[in-house]
Amino acid sequence: MRVRLKYGKGALEVEIPEGNLISTLKPNDLPADREVEEVRGALENPLGHKRLRDLVGRGMKVALLVSDITRPCPSHKVLPHVIDELRMAGIEDGDMTIFFANGMHRAQTIEDMNKLVGPAILGRIRAVNHDSKDEANLEYVGRTRRGTEVSVNKEVLDHDFIIGIANIDIHYFAGYSGGAKSLLPGVSSFETIRQNHSMMTLHRAEPGVVDGNPVREDIEEGARMAGMDYIVNVVLNEGKGIVQAVAGDFVEAHRAAIRTNDLMYKVPIERRADIVIASAGGFPKDINLYQAQKALDNASYAVRDGGTIILLAECPEGLGDEVFEEWMMEVSCPDDIIERLKAGFALGGHKAFAIARLAKRARILVVSGPELRGILEGDLSGKGLMEPAETVDEALKRALDSHGRDASIILMPYAGSTLPSPIGPN
Repeated sequence: MRVRLKYGKGALEVEIPEGNLISTLKPNDLPADREVEEVRGALENPLGHKRLRDLVGRGMKVALLVSDITRPCPSHKVLPHVIDELRMAGIEDGDMTIFFANGMHRAQTIEDMNKLVGPAILGRIRAVNHDSKDEANLEYVGRTRRGTEVSVNKEVLDHDFIIGIANIDIHYFAGYSGGAKSLLPGVSSFETIRQNHSMMTLHRAEPGVVDGNPVREDIEEGARMAGMDYIVNVVLNEGKGIVQAVAGDFVEAHRAAIRTNDLMYKVPIERRADIVIASAGGFPKDINLYQAQKALDNASYAVRDGGTIILLAECPEGLGDEVFEEWMMEVSCPDDIIERLKAGFALGGHKAFAIARLAKRARILVVSGPELRGILEGDLSGKGLMEPAETVDEALKRALDSHGRDASIILMPYAGSTLPSPIGPN
């Protein structure tokens, strides 16, 4: 059977022997035919809070934290309704500021900003790029119970009311995106993010887990210390349409949204496969390897020990992070990365650690664009981390040659969002 899989802003095809395919892990997609009604309904019926127009008033300054280009959040669809609600309370455009919650990612270009929030809004409301390393514009707000020293964008803290706008996705160690993540890591300092993310190796720092997840609990404690007030979050289907919107308290509303997300994206499997073919889900989930690694992590729950993952990720921005690149380049084998992280946690290095940990139990073949393929063929060749392949068909042939013609295959067309939940032997 010939299968078409998302790749960048296009698609790739692969021929899969039908007798080998044991499962196709697709989201239980829900319709997105009432997007406007969903967002308006969420704002009219917030969870754990009064209506937004009743929480703010004339003269107050409102910070709107929105996702960067690495996230599929349709802020341009959500913001107009949030702004309308604020204006009904007497908040003028000049009293609102949009902050791009870049975390430790790169700054957003004007082109990025226009795509994310739309030129009409960008022309009316001031927009600011958060820089996690701009020490002069960071303010310390306290230490969490787990020891994270929380410093946040000073301009954000200068506002009277802070709203996070994001989409919900499964996250490989914070449980899920969205909620308080708009503030931590979104507009926090590099060191705050490093300390929080260093808990990724702890028990229950896992995808799809919030209760008892040390990373998520630390994020929410830090956000509360910094005075985050409100969220508007959306759950998207694989067409990037809004299936559900929630508004209100950044914990209560977030938990309501993840129930819908789980219904769509936690997919049961009877057993793990010899070979998993995983598409990150196309742009922006495969903008670089730093982001596409999340698809690898999800695919790890579907592959048996000693199996092979074939990752489809265009990665036009290559590896996507300087520290990540350094860690990937300066080692000779996966164990070097694992031991290096144990000796000292580093942001960027944590992504290399996640790949190295997986490479210890499964072979990773990567079908990518020339930007990443050149790196895999050159500096990363022979390190036992991942191997490049020109086409998906070539990668599958290599995997079948390794595991035999009868090898079992699981297909994950949206691996960046889909979490396999084994219900049988692993």
